[in-house]
Amino acid sequence: MNKQQIALKLVLDELKLAVSVKSFEERLVLQKASYLAQAAGVNLGYYFSWYLHGPYCSSLAKDAFAMSDELDARSDELDGWQLDQGTISTLARVLALIGDSRVQEPAKRLELLASVHFLVARKGFSASDISILTQALQRFGKNFDESEVASALGGLAKHGFISQ
Repeated sequence: MNKQQIALKLVLDELKLAVSVKSFEERLVLQKASYLAQAAGVNLGYYFSWYLHGPYCSSLAKDAFAMSDELDARSDELDGWQLDQGTISTLARVLALIGDSRVQEPAKRLELLASVHFLVARKGFSASDISILTQALQRFGKNFDESEVASALGGLAKHGFISQ
């Protein structure tokens, strides 16, 4: 594993997420959790753009598959590596954000949070106009209602990801 992959593995461990790429939902969770970690201030070095299910990074997908293969081979490359206390504190905000959402399914919850954040932070949508954000998400094929978008905005603001 390279240093970027090791950092990603440590971040996912801190977020209590497995490096698993077997199912679509597992890959979606990995993508959105990594996006939110970077949005919180953990620089993993990935660039996200909008794709079918919100923020997506193809190089992250490649790293996840490579890491999964290496972890299956019982690699000991993680020995001696750990996150600093500042990164751990930052990731605690991500965990708190994820836990605050009223959407129960982890993949859907992370997709909602990451997608709303991306539209506000990167595409210039106003965090104060819930109906326009909801309509935009629905145009992108997302089945989120206004109450879910409002909940996501509230959580993102509460945990310092956006200002409202």
